[in-house]
Amino acid sequence: MFNSKSKNAKKEVEAIFNDIQINLENNYKDLAIGARKKAVSRLEELHEKGELSEKDYAKLKVKMDDFTRRMEGYHH
Repeated sequence: MFNSKSKNAKKEVEAIFNDIQINLENNYKDLAIGARKKAVSRLEELHEKGELSEKDYAKLKVKMDDFTRRMEGYHH
């Protein structure tokens, strides 16, 4: 049985990740930076509240870390 709360939380974070990806593809660095900050904050908040399973959190954290590495040279 799956947890719909976890499913909705995962979809929410993935939507933010999609914003990051689109902004990176279009070279909108400021928007990508803002979306990344939002994603980091929201991912941690949902994890702390227990709305994300450990498995989903681990997978999303790997994606977040990948975006962070890709954006290392972006400063603002």
